[in-house]
Amino acid sequence: MTELTAEELALVQAVAFLAPLDAETVRELAAASRRGAWRAGERIVSELEPGADVYVILRGEVEVSLEGQGGAREVLHRMGPGSAFGEMSSLTGELRSATVVALGAVDALVVPDEVFDDLRERRPRVAVALARMLCERLAGAEHAIDVILLTPHEVELAAARADVKPTRGSIARAWRELVVGRKKDLAFITFAAFVTTLAVVRAGVHLAFRFDFAPFGILRAAYTGGFALLGVSAAASLLTFRPAWRRAIALTYGVAVALILNELGVTLAFDIFYKDIHTPDPSVPFDVEELYRRTEAVRGILVALAVLVQVAYLRPFWRRALFVLRTRARRMFSRGAPA
Repeated sequence: MTELTAEELALVQAVAFLAPLDAETVRELAAASRRGAWRAGERIVSELEPGADVYVILRGEVEVSLEGQGGAREVLHRMGPGSAFGEMSSLTGELRSATVVALGAVDALVVPDEVFDDLRERRPRVAVALARMLCERLAGAEHAIDVILLTPHEVELAAARADVKPTRGSIARAWRELVVGRKKDLAFITFAAFVTTLAVVRAGVHLAFRFDFAPFGILRAAYTGGFALLGVSAAASLLTFRPAWRRAIALTYGVAVALILNELGVTLAFDIFYKDIHTPDPSVPFDVEELYRRTEAVRGILVALAVLVQVAYLRPFWRRALFVLRTRARRMFSRGAPA
């Protein structure tokens, strides 16, 4: 049971989505929660880890950061007493979206997920405040996206009105906002690795048959290597939540699936390992290349499906990417047109 001082009680009520609560309800909330303490440099929560408890800072200061490109950490902001974090994970049930590290000695009220869920049910005003806060964040994100998609003339008008320096739209920015920022890049990496590996291994097998360069060995290595990579990626996915490692795992998984599907079935695998299983008649030559080509149409369908699923999954990105390309094309042709 956690008891709060009058000063700590005021800090909890200073949190925007807890402000509708009266003092008695806050005391009840504290009684169902626990107090946590961290030393300088300790991680309170880590990016992409599971967890849905809500933290209200009572003493000290924390730093909120994300892992950027190349593994470098990008500091978003700092938070002090009267601030809270973790409410979005409790609300959505998804992994933590950022890392929070104590900058000094930190005390916080840790509200368990089930207690926070019960609070929202008993006090609808808390749910309304959370919904309002979520809407404000979405509005900010939409505004940032709108700025990306402005035409040069619209950018100049917006800059003149707001007296701010605009940011030009770019595909890289749309990629960060709509794919990486929304944790969809893992699926893209998997699809891209699958399609690329399937194309590369198909070309390699074709050359091996054409130049008679150990086609059996290449097929056997691809098949067994695919299962090995599948096992490695499955095991590694349970051991780390770091974005860079998870991207490597996604790539490995896509490669593994492509290598396995390259043989397309147990029958062909047996043909590769046991050459005489389908040639009971000694007068009939064993042609593994013909067996391999029997499933070319199926491989083509799989590649097409992978591409279509990826395009559908990343539809907002492709839509904005095409918008940017069309805008740049119009600008380029308008400059080159005779006056």
